[in-house]
Amino acid sequence: MKKSLILVGTQWGDEGKGKIVDYFSKKFDAVCRFQGGHNAGHTIYNEEEKFVLHLIPSGVFYDHVSCFIGQGVILSLDSLLEEIEQLESKGIKLEGKLRISRYCSLLLPIHAKIDQLREDKKNAIGTTRRGIGPAYEDKTARRSIKAFDLEDNELLEQKLKNLVDYYNFQIETIHASDTFDYEEVLKNLKESYQKASKYFGDVTDSLEEIYDGGGNILYEGAQGTLLDVDYGTYPYVTSSNTLATSVGVGSGFPKSIYSDVLGVTKAYTTRVGSGPFPTELFCEEGEKLAELGHEFGATTGRPRRCGWLDLVALKYSAKLNNLTELCITKLDVLDCFETIKVCHSYKIDGVDTSFKSRLLHKVEPVYENLKGWNTSLNNCKDFDSLPEETKAFISYVEDYVGVKVTLISNGPNRSDLIHR
Repeated sequence: MKKSLILVGTQWGDEGKGKIVDYFSKKFDAVCRFQGGHNAGHTIYNEEEKFVLHLIPSGVFYDHVSCFIGQGVILSLDSLLEEIEQLESKGIKLEGKLRISRYCSLLLPIHAKIDQLREDKKNAIGTTRRGIGPAYEDKTARRSIKAFDLEDNELLEQKLKNLVDYYNFQIETIHASDTFDYEEVLKNLKESYQKASKYFGDVTDSLEEIYDGGGNILYEGAQGTLLDVDYGTYPYVTSSNTLATSVGVGSGFPKSIYSDVLGVTKAYTTRVGSGPFPTELFCEEGEKLAELGHEFGATTGRPRRCGWLDLVALKYSAKLNNLTELCITKLDVLDCFETIKVCHSYKIDGVDTSFKSRLLHKVEPVYENLKGWNTSLNNCKDFDSLPEETKAFISYVEDYVGVKVTLISNGPNRSDLIHR
């Protein structure tokens, strides 16, 4: 039986997972999203064209790959239909290729509205303002509209009326903003589902059929480990579990946990939104990383905060996800640095400490200075052709984290990859 692979981000998201999923997809029979929502932004450069995928799995560009959205994903039908339309305008057909779980909780425009109103208040989390948090709240509070609810008009109307009334009360009394018309919400929801209904089916049975038939499945994580709602830098986190261990629940296929796990990390660190960031740079080096790395959010367009690679956080992520291999992306962004710093330990009041999310705002990073390579990596086609200083950087990461680096991204294009 062929093995499956779980791919996760090891930082605060934006590690370049889309490109890596796209690279591996040609070797797999199926790709499955298992958590998050359209707050993800997986960027792929495909034959001189740039695609940013928010919901649809990044294996969509290969004809032989079946794409699945598991029930752990919060689903915006409007965003889904927009993404399908964009892909089909480029000749990529989704019918018969994409299957979505009927058990997905739906994200409605009213969720985005309440998210935006909350973020406009003081002490904002720094969300994507797309409604992900409120939609996950509804799921936990057992008031979600599930995709299968659209198949029962009476049940749908009752649940949706309660939901609209619940949020309209908050919108009017707490935020003094314009409320939603229930009839209009119902009409738009039914119209969107009618267009999208052909993509819904039983994801669990489909994944099991592929797996038991000897096929292999790639599970595509969204966001990053340090944004996990339980193990990340709470409360500055996303609203889902982003770890590899959540794939069984999110995909609806428990056998998926018996997979190798590839962690994706940038050669430096970035973060969007609020929250602690020990290696963040407030100097010309940080500006240089942002400029060379084109560090703007694929989903929000917001500038990313930049800093040196944090190996303490990376080792924490490796442990939580039980990583079997590592991928380093954007290694070429460091081409022009004379000295490259990596954080190898934390101190609080002069005392060494491990990664503890509750204390991260207090830590002082301790750095090792590594010699830069001062040459372009873009023309390197294999590991042996890399400069010795680059190899030393990779070896330092491997030795500290205890996980082998098997894949290196040395440029933005689809072909800019070195596989060991």
